[in-house]
Amino acid sequence: MSKSDGITKSRHKKGSYKGFSIIYVLAVHHWYDKWDNRYMMSRQYETKRESYLEFCKEGDENCPSKAYTPYPHVKSVDDIKKCIDNYIADDSIYFSDAEREKYVHAPNRKCEWAYGYDSLIRVMREHQKASKKIKLLLEDRLVDANFHSWAGLLSKGDYKGYEELAAKECKFREKFEIYTHTMRKAIKDPKKLEDGLNKTISDYLLSQGIKDTSVEVKFCEEW
Repeated sequence: MSKSDGITKSRHKKGSYKGFSIIYVLAVHHWYDKWDNRYMMSRQYETKRESYLEFCKEGDENCPSKAYTPYPHVKSVDDIKKCIDNYIADDSIYFSDAEREKYVHAPNRKCEWAYGYDSLIRVMREHQKASKKIKLLLEDRLVDANFHSWAGLLSKGDYKGYEELAAKECKFREKFEIYTHTMRKAIKDPKKLEDGLNKTISDYLLSQGIKDTSVEVKFCEEW
């Protein structure tokens, strides 16, 4: 059995409260049930109706993406007013689709859900100076990209642990090629040259303030 799902919503303003509009929503879920085997095929259209209340700032009634929808769904006006009071006291308890799009989904689509050291540190810096609501959205951004460990450290305010994890797990990998051209005699001990280059490069990186590093020099056959 397979289903082709869809949802249709109708919305209208039911009232106002403390600078917010109360919106009545009727959602109609619809789909086809389909059975298919060697002997028969049938299609049956099914629907399910659901009504609930949401709220938005006055003036945003025609912008569904800017509405706040409490879960589980609220159906009484008194209950939605309590939700509005809670939101006024702490606006981090509800997020609109527009807010999630701006702070979670759009940034992740732009970077294709891939983060390196620099981009992780940018998220941390933004988190450090953000409001409580934006902090939670930034944590959701990392969860959406499957960077759960980093999101957990941000939620605890462990910025030092976050940066250390980023440095450990997101190292910069760079490749440099060195060619030697020796006249008449080839290098007799390539292994000794490898060791010498490893030490020389490591010492140079240390002099540049790069402490946590590893260098791997490999000898390649004549090309």
